[in-house]
Amino acid sequence: MHTGISTSLQAAMLVGAAQIAIAAPLHAQERQVDFDIPAQELSKSLREFAAITDMDLLYPPQLVENRQARAVKGAMTPTAALREMLRGSGLAFDVNGDDAVTLRAVGASRSQAERGDEDAANSMVATAPLSGIVRNAATGSVLPGANVRIAGTPLRTVTDDRGQYNFPAAPQGTQTVVVEYLGQVPQVASVSVAPGVRNTGDVSVGSSSDEIVVLGYRSAIQVALNQQKNADNNSTVVASDLLGGFPAETVSEALRRVPGVAFGRDADTGEGSRITVRGFSSEAINVQLNGLDLQGTGYERTIDLSGFLADNISQVTVHKSLLPSHESTGSGGLVEIETKSGLDYGDFAFNVSVEGESNFDRDFGEEYQINGTIAKELTPSFGIAATLQYRNTDRLNYDVSILDTVPPVLPEGYTSIFFVPASFEFPFDPGLDQQLVTSTSYLRRERAEEAFVGSLNLAWDIASHTRLRLDLQRNVRDSEGSDSRTAIGFLTSSLDMPIPELDGEVRRRTTLRALRPSIAFRSTDQKFTSDTISFRGDTDIGRWEFEYKLGYSKARQEGSNTAITLLGNSFTNLEDLIDPATLRTAPDDDAAQTERVIAGGFVTGPDGLPLPSLTAEGFALIGDPAQYNLFSAITNPIDSPSESYIGEFQARYNTPLGFLEYVELGGKYDSSKRQTVGNVTNPRNVTSQRYLRISGADSDLALFDPNLLGADDISLIGVDAFDLPYLSAGGARTIFDILPGYTEDDPATAFNEERFAFTDFTQLDPIADGSGTLVPTETTEDNWAAYLESKLVFGDLSVIAGVRYEREKRNGFTISSPSVRLDEPGFRTEDRETFVQAGLVRFANTGGTVDTWTPSFLATYRPHPNIAARLGYFRSTVNPDFRLLNRNTQYSVDLRPGFGRVTILEANPDLKPSTTDNIDLDLAYYFDDTPGLVRAGFFYKKINNNFTNVNFTAVDDDGVRQRFLDEFAPLAESRPDLLALPEDTEFLVNRPTNGEGGKIWGLEFELIRRLDFLPGFLSDFGVLANATYTNGDFPTLVSARSDDNEIIQLSLDRPLRDQARWVYNLSLDYDRDGFQGRVIYTSQSATVDAFDEFNLNTVVPSYDTLDARLSYTFENLGGLWTIFLEGDDLLRDPRDADIRSTTSSQFGDGTAVFSYPQAYQFNGGRTVTMGVRARF
Repeated sequence: MHTGISTSLQAAMLVGAAQIAIAAPLHAQERQVDFDIPAQELSKSLREFAAITDMDLLYPPQLVENRQARAVKGAMTPTAALREMLRGSGLAFDVNGDDAVTLRAVGASRSQAERGDEDAANSMVATAPLSGIVRNAATGSVLPGANVRIAGTPLRTVTDDRGQYNFPAAPQGTQTVVVEYLGQVPQVASVSVAPGVRNTGDVSVGSSSDEIVVLGYRSAIQVALNQQKNADNNSTVVASDLLGGFPAETVSEALRRVPGVAFGRDADTGEGSRITVRGFSSEAINVQLNGLDLQGTGYERTIDLSGFLADNISQVTVHKSLLPSHESTGSGGLVEIETKSGLDYGDFAFNVSVEGESNFDRDFGEEYQINGTIAKELTPSFGIAATLQYRNTDRLNYDVSILDTVPPVLPEGYTSIFFVPASFEFPFDPGLDQQLVTSTSYLRRERAEEAFVGSLNLAWDIASHTRLRLDLQRNVRDSEGSDSRTAIGFLTSSLDMPIPELDGEVRRRTTLRALRPSIAFRSTDQKFTSDTISFRGDTDIGRWEFEYKLGYSKARQEGSNTAITLLGNSFTNLEDLIDPATLRTAPDDDAAQTERVIAGGFVTGPDGLPLPSLTAEGFALIGDPAQYNLFSAITNPIDSPSESYIGEFQARYNTPLGFLEYVELGGKYDSSKRQTVGNVTNPRNVTSQRYLRISGADSDLALFDPNLLGADDISLIGVDAFDLPYLSAGGARTIFDILPGYTEDDPATAFNEERFAFTDFTQLDPIADGSGTLVPTETTEDNWAAYLESKLVFGDLSVIAGVRYEREKRNGFTISSPSVRLDEPGFRTEDRETFVQAGLVRFANTGGTVDTWTPSFLATYRPHPNIAARLGYFRSTVNPDFRLLNRNTQYSVDLRPGFGRVTILEANPDLKPSTTDNIDLDLAYYFDDTPGLVRAGFFYKKINNNFTNVNFTAVDDDGVRQRFLDEFAPLAESRPDLLALPEDTEFLVNRPTNGEGGKIWGLEFELIRRLDFLPGFLSDFGVLANATYTNGDFPTLVSARSDDNEIIQLSLDRPLRDQARWVYNLSLDYDRDGFQGRVIYTSQSATVDAFDEFNLNTVVPSYDTLDARLSYTFENLGGLWTIFLEGDDLLRDPRDADIRSTTSSQFGDGTAVFSYPQAYQFNGGRTVTMGVRARF
């Protein structure tokens, strides 16, 4: 039998006939082969024989038990070697055709299964359809990714995600179906294929006694690797038990263990919320749930994965190379999240789990979670499953952020760093201190969140030819939180003064002028809801396979936030307020030789944390409520809905041609809409109501309650030197309750109560009233896609080639308005009413259409069944951020001579998608005897049409001038002065454009292996290790100054934002008799957020974690029970600072090395989770 793929060791238990298959192609039986197989157990010798000869062996497993094989050594034919091996064993063999061998007891007749192979050979011209489902014998769950072939024929296929296999034209007669599944001996079944009907033959793999093992980590690895091994593209599968086997609650936290994937952390909580894949941020990753593209809210395309709890997932597949049938909008990758269907649980299942998590220091809060699933097959072909998950989170954490001046001393002749030419190298004066800390903010964050995930999954196999699936899911996160921020800071002055460190040379220096604290409070009350409805089906008619899909998804972020700002009084007597031990002064060169404070306001505390260095008098002022005045109080509405409709159809024809396996055509339509209650560029900062202190009015806290402020010693983060004043949620409510009484004067009282101006922006007209009004926006995208895909097979080489075409029509709805600064003393602008009457303030629609072609060519070479070598080229795309497609259009005009400027700020609905030409090379070896692999990969990505938002870039004068004249034409007669531009006017445009692109390249390495070759208990250990290296050369535009003091754009070759150079995982696990243990170390190198011409880059430092999980599974009360204990972030003490941001030279091209931490976070350090799961 020549299958086109060779197999080494394969031994399997037969369902029904209970045969074993050691399978491989036999090119020529009578060739001479060198043998050196020692005398040993017959089963081992047979495995070695199969590996050496590439022969297919079929035999019942009990046939070779307790039998010994003779040694075979030397050059001989395979039949002679097998005869010598079996001599004296009581066994003989028969050759089936020219490519398979069946073992039997001496004197026994040939089995029906063997005769079936001859029947197949004699009836190849008569065929009929054959399909079936491959299941796990212990659990009844389906097994996707299994190799299925018909012995004695070249026919083979792979089971789909429902465990289904399909042969459109199988030979009639009794056939031997062989199922090969990594980590299991091949399974063989005899199936009768009759004419005129659709024949079925289900196969079960494994043993029904494996209940403990099949529900654990090994089974998850087995399911995942079988799908990866037989996939037509480069992908990584994370099965459900593997998600649970990692210490992780959410999909994003679990996926960071996947090679090529980096971890994105939420800025507020530090928890996993997003991922990056192969250097591309979450904006460039397409996330689908049950085949539907998930929708973000507001302006973001990023999908927050923190809401997807791991217990609700069947599997997650990360596609790193894309087929034509895949969405092209995944330059970073396509992430497919699948929930289980109603027929995936067996006849009946009831699962429930409860777990609780807490920090070692419980003052940082706790969390608990309850999950339940019930599933029932109402008939053998119709099943329903319902899942409900609930998570309750109550957390406290702290942020410490810094404001600083870098550098405090400027080069000679410059008064601002914004005027220093890019040709200067930082540090400008290496001998000087380069950082002056001017303020430190301490933020106390309290968060309470409830998350609900409910799903209903129905599956109906109408017949063997048609399968339908309906999946409904709702994801709700209801959160309330409050942030109380206390800033201890200094007002600064920039002065030209002698610099003692530079021998008195006069330079511009930043000095501390006055101590001024402030307190801010923010409350959040938000609810995120997402709903998906996915209907999918597939139908087989002869050689035709049809798949169809209809779906609807929507998401909505809504709520109301509040914010209060308290400004402290200013105190200039710094000599009395700063600790004399740290106070540094230097004389000015004015007539009085005034001593200026140049440093000393802060000292370094634990973990490098800057702490205020004040006297007792200074700390007393900080904590005195009488020193604070209410400046503003605002309400911020959140309402950002989005929705999407899709329809998809594909048809595949499985050809009878030997070299052309199939041809597939498909099409898709989806329409999406996003809305915001305010400006699309920043919907989270829209103000609906505002109280603003009237200039000069008294607004100290005594007006409300002199005891509003609380005190926090912040000892939880290791700081106990002073108490920190803060405003609580109760204090904030008191302020909002009293504020309405201070917006109007009461004539009946002796004093003026009007202290605050109140504005209700919801009552304003966005056309007539202008700035601050709520400007509703809407962006729609209609997409049409069609693709052609085919698969060619040339022996061990398969090639998938095709092309995808996509057309996207965009439309944005927002407001257009001008502003003109007049040539008059002071800051005078033209009244908005002038433009309203001229019709220049108006709602406007902007639209555009873009077309993309994305070819794909993926080749897979399998010289051995356990080796997969992949080489692929494909093109992918990234759609622009919604802020680039739809934002307010503004004409900003300055009529002052010497400052003349016309700037157009606008969106670009014609912005092309960024395109990426990808080259992917991957080589993997899959172990036969146990689930595992060794893998190495290389990827290269050439990006074109990347997105830039170029500020202050001069364009053709006539183009902008003419647009200005056309826009202002209605005023040409009534107000010609508004069109009278100064002679030296600059014409600028701020418009998103497609950039020149860049390159990303990298390497991936992966090892998964059970150590079952080791002696004793060591054989129960397993290892998982992977590493990803990513580098990039990406032109990044930065505004800078030339040596001639002109604004220029620098193109810096830099990596992409969020691109970690190194990510690696090291894991050791133990698995025996129901006990499982795992420890995993994850490390991720630094990433960059923003670049600077002086290499003062904003960098997110490296991050690492050590996590562990212990579990014990046992049977009791008719169910399977698992008790588990997890430890997360075990390397971090509660008082250890997590540095979230620095100003650093890293990723720059200068010679200096520096790093100035900007943000610290304290999340409570290590946590412990305990829980129990029960399966019935």
